[in-house]
Amino acid sequence: MEAAPNTEALDEQFKEFIQALQSAVSRAMPHVKDDPKIVDKAIEDCKEILDVVMEGNVSEWFK
Repeated sequence: MEAAPNTEALDEQFKEFIQALQSAVSRAMPHVKDDPKIVDKAIEDCKEILDVVMEGNVSEWFK
C-alpha cells in the first residue's frame, strides 16, 4: 500500500505544532503561581495553534 501524498510533510507539520504547544506550556509552568500574565499568554498561544489545527486548512500549512 502506498503512503498518501504529503504524508511526510504532514507529519513534520504536526511535529512543529506539538513542539510549539510544548514550548508554550514549558514557558508557563514555572510561573503558574506567580505570574498569571505569562500563563494567560501561553494559553492564548496554545489556543491559536489548536485553532489552526482544528480549522484543517492543510493547503495553507504547506505554503
